[in-house]
Amino acid sequence: MLDHQATMNDPLNSNWTVPQVLAVLTELRRLDDGSDLLAFRVAGAHPTRTAYVGLYGADPNVISFDLEDEARDTGEWDHAVRRGQTNSLDELREVLTNWLAGPWD
Repeated sequence: MLDHQATMNDPLNSNWTVPQVLAVLTELRRLDDGSDLLAFRVAGAHPTRTAYVGLYGADPNVISFDLEDEARDTGEWDHAVRRGQTNSLDELREVLTNWLAGPWD
């Protein structure tokens, strides 16, 4: 039997899978090569915005995301405008879809 505390601290243990998360992001397109089992990058209609989604971390229920815009000088190496977390696929879909669709600057 696994120790619950040990599970919470294993950064490579996730209750989510990339295919499971991508299945709810049907309006977006995956940009990376698909080789990472715990992360991916997606894009939508906005020409300079992407989102990075990571399924790793201390809490296996959490989905982390970075909202990025290559046209903005954010001071971050990856042009992240916002970093966030959720444990809801519906919330993730809403945040990413809104970010990647616009508004057009």
